[in-house]
Amino acid sequence: MSFLTEYSLWFVLLCILLGGGYSFLLYYKNKNIAYDTNSKRVMYIFRGIAVALIAFLLLAPMLRLTVKRTEKPIIVVGIDNSESIISTPDSIFYTTTFKSNFENFIHHLQRNYEVVNYALGANAELIDENTPLNYSEKSTNLSTLFDELNNYYTNRNIGAVVLFTDGIFNEGANPLYLAEKQKAPVYTIGMGNPEAQPDLFISNIVYNKQTFLGNLFPVEIKVAAMQLAGKNSTLTVSDETQDIFTKNISISGNSFFETVRLTLTAKEKGVHRYQVSLTPVENEISTKNNVATFLIEVVDQREKIAIIYNAPHPDIAAIKGALETSDRYQIEQFSLDKLPTNIEDYVLFILHQIPSNNQQANNLVAKIQAAGNACWYIVGETTNLSVFNSLNLGLNIVQNKTLRNEAMPTFNDNFVSFTFSDEAKKMLSKFPPINTPFGEYRSSVSSNAFLYQKINGIVTNYPLFVFNDNNAGKTGILTGSGIWQWKVYNYLYANNHDIFNEIVNKTALFLSAKGDRSFFRVMAKNVYNENAPVEFTAELYNDTYELQNEPDVNFQYTDKEEKKHEMLFSKQNNGYFLSLGKLPTGTYSWNANVKFGDKSYSKSGVFTVQEVQLETMNLVANHNLLQNIAESTKGKFYTANDFSSLEKEIKQNESIKTVASYQKRYSLFLNSWWYYFAILLLFGTEWFLRKWGGGY
Repeated sequence: MSFLTEYSLWFVLLCILLGGGYSFLLYYKNKNIAYDTNSKRVMYIFRGIAVALIAFLLLAPMLRLTVKRTEKPIIVVGIDNSESIISTPDSIFYTTTFKSNFENFIHHLQRNYEVVNYALGANAELIDENTPLNYSEKSTNLSTLFDELNNYYTNRNIGAVVLFTDGIFNEGANPLYLAEKQKAPVYTIGMGNPEAQPDLFISNIVYNKQTFLGNLFPVEIKVAAMQLAGKNSTLTVSDETQDIFTKNISISGNSFFETVRLTLTAKEKGVHRYQVSLTPVENEISTKNNVATFLIEVVDQREKIAIIYNAPHPDIAAIKGALETSDRYQIEQFSLDKLPTNIEDYVLFILHQIPSNNQQANNLVAKIQAAGNACWYIVGETTNLSVFNSLNLGLNIVQNKTLRNEAMPTFNDNFVSFTFSDEAKKMLSKFPPINTPFGEYRSSVSSNAFLYQKINGIVTNYPLFVFNDNNAGKTGILTGSGIWQWKVYNYLYANNHDIFNEIVNKTALFLSAKGDRSFFRVMAKNVYNENAPVEFTAELYNDTYELQNEPDVNFQYTDKEEKKHEMLFSKQNNGYFLSLGKLPTGTYSWNANVKFGDKSYSKSGVFTVQEVQLETMNLVANHNLLQNIAESTKGKFYTANDFSSLEKEIKQNESIKTVASYQKRYSLFLNSWWYYFAILLLFGTEWFLRKWGGGY
């Protein structure tokens, strides 16, 4: 402990002299005070010290303390809360005995450690003693537990990670790669049965989610069976009204797999539900995975998109591949020397580094703007920024020097032109940087930024991806090139390209969508998964097309049992938002209405909630994965019955211990009550002695 002040300590002597001088003048030079010598000396000292202490406050003194801080070891526990745990014959064990043992295990750990519990499904959700496990999650993403560790427990005293799971994951990255980066040991507890049991199941259905009216579309149904050699079953495919396909399945071995291919016809526009079923076989461990459903959206016609480039670039292949995942579009690509003849045939043009330094393509851009077609510009190293700025696209980039920035994407929380999943927002922040021009970015008032640039860890107001809607049509501007790297990172992180495809396809859908000039608009998807919330957004405009959200928007939906539910949209930014939460599978009709001034507006539609059956497709526990995770992190693997050994191992691990740290803390004397108390005590005592002696 020590004293500090921003002034020289010689001023302390001045404070003492000030207190002493003031007291001397008061008691020794004042002849009107008739006190005895001892009383006068005491009062002199008290008054002098009090005045000196007050003067000392003018120096803004501080007290520096060294504080010892201890942190107990944190034990992070993740437990699989998915359907696969109770889809086998030992489900009773996991809903009774195991749950009791797990609760006792957590209770014992809490005596010596700080325990944090997560229930694992599509996400890692914090749970406590009042949150019971129900094994109801429709998918398993084990990597989310390690994401939580990286996001919230960096530089904390993590003693150990305890993972209870059957090792089956069907979303996210392989947890082994993320676990290897942990400094703390990971103890894994194998749930489920790793041995193959008699089971017949539909392992996967491969189909295009969207097709066109009158098209023939293929469907592949993958049938698997284990330990059922010599058995027979019947595969049936049905639509909403009747059986449309049957096939006999003869199981020829204990590890059986067959792909059944069929072709269906898109006869009516809309979302259509198909069911695939296998007749049960004797001694199956589960019949839940004998039935699966899939949904097909039938639309009227395919829209054409043209990708035009100045020179070959990996961005072009990445964007084309993402767009081709949707049956909605027909993708064509052209170099500048081979342009399409009929501009009106295309709903969207993607111009990669056009206008360029060597080919400005003025005629092409003029034709696109004259036709009012939507256009997506991608700015790169060869883009001619002077010509680009002259197009009046809602964004000017002024460069004094031909320098480049490495910019990472950051989502604009105020962007509401289309919905963007939370998972996509989370992954966006991890995407690698792309190459953008260094300069001054000037956006028009009508511009709507989707992504901002994050440069050297600082989020700027420079747009990375911005949209604009003017008389020349809708435009999107990506101010950098190199987004093919996002596609690669997406695969490395999640073993798929879903997030990258979502960005590209929603951009194309937003730009190519015909302009809705109505004053009330409601945005919703046609199909939702049962393990995701059903969400709506709405916009209300006045006569000059300015966003309004003063009046309440009423919403009503009818479920499959014809029961009606009513609620209100919440007001968010300048628009409206409504989440219905997770709904049971089925088809729902909805209606939204609002009264604005003397006008009333209404919108209606239909959406479908589809079943998610990922958890029942594979019921063989993957304990090898759990053993590898434990070995790679210097942990250990245990079975679901061995809680006592696990608890003993954690307690005997000497590396799991309380950590002490020392921190310096500063406290101003101005904020110290005891300092003022001392001054008041000195003045009070002096005053009492003066009164006692008959003074004033």
